[in-house]
Amino acid sequence: MLTKKTLRDIDVKGKKALVRVDFNVPIDEQGNIVDDLRIKASLP
Repeated sequence: MLTKKTLRDIDVKGKKALVRVDFNVPIDEQGNIVDDLRIKASLP
């Protein structure tokens, strides 16, 4: 079975990395984020 590499598995120190994410966070009727837990959990 193939395993996905993460940024922790690759030497990116001193390099630029483009990362695409889909946080799938809930939003209200005005488009405001209701719960930002997934976004905060992804920050270093």
